[in-house]
Amino acid sequence: MDRLPGHQEDHEHRHMSLLFVIGLCVMTAVALAIAVIYLEFKSVPVEQREYMDPLPGSLRLIWPFTRWAAARFTPLFPQGYRARLQRSLSMSGLHYLFTLDQFVGLKVIAGMLAGAMAAGALMMLGRFDAVYVIAAAAFGFFLPDLRLNEVRKKRSQKVLRELPAMIDFLVLGLESGQNLTAALRLTLAKGPPGALRQEFGRVLRDISAGVPRAEALDHLQDRLGVKEVSALISAMIQAEKTGSSLVPILREQSMQRRAERFLLAEKKAFEAPVKMLAPLVIFIFPCTFAFLGYFLYQKIRMSGAF
Repeated sequence: MDRLPGHQEDHEHRHMSLLFVIGLCVMTAVALAIAVIYLEFKSVPVEQREYMDPLPGSLRLIWPFTRWAAARFTPLFPQGYRARLQRSLSMSGLHYLFTLDQFVGLKVIAGMLAGAMAAGALMMLGRFDAVYVIAAAAFGFFLPDLRLNEVRKKRSQKVLRELPAMIDFLVLGLESGQNLTAALRLTLAKGPPGALRQEFGRVLRDISAGVPRAEALDHLQDRLGVKEVSALISAMIQAEKTGSSLVPILREQSMQRRAERFLLAEKKAFEAPVKMLAPLVIFIFPCTFAFLGYFLYQKIRMSGAF
């Protein structure tokens, strides 16, 4: 019986030693994990953003992880897939915001975040399922593509609105006796600001850098991907090759673009009643009938019919 207190103290001492060793191992593992993560992010190449658009606030929060994912995961994607993404970035005008590698990294991080959020929600509900996590990760991965397509469509609509005015300025420059390059400079100086003016400025920079004018215009239609602009550029290149006058061609293009805009406005006006039918049937008509039915019921009740 006298040996029990000493035995208990020895047991407590060994228990404390074991806890100390476990704590030391955990701290060492955490320190090693932090060091590995630091070295991993440190190995990412330094980003040069002096000539790029500033990042929005929503992207600044995850941008270090996006750069890391861009450096680690972009080479794993096929070259054809990356070429299609590069074309989509050029057509949307977002290639001034981030590069192709950074956009791929953004897609990877969006997929990881969506999968992690889905896993956390399922674990809180006690119904964890890997299929839902994979589906959420896939949705997060393709979500930036949906946003990219939306930006591209809006940019194409802006280009179509700006196109007739830009053609008119080109016609004024050519009619004043200037060549096409000088007319483009006049258009940039006096034309309306927007995506089309920005792209024509890039055409002038390419020409100043020694790129042939026809090739620079051809690059313009590849970057925009708008069929109306492609028709205009094709007509300009053909007129330059054959030596014919550009003024009547540009005038015809301007009239055609304005007629197309008028027809499009008419089409949307005719589609408006059809689009309003669903909200009327689902929301407005039931509320109207319920409102009228209440007073009708009160009148019948007051008349003593019930």
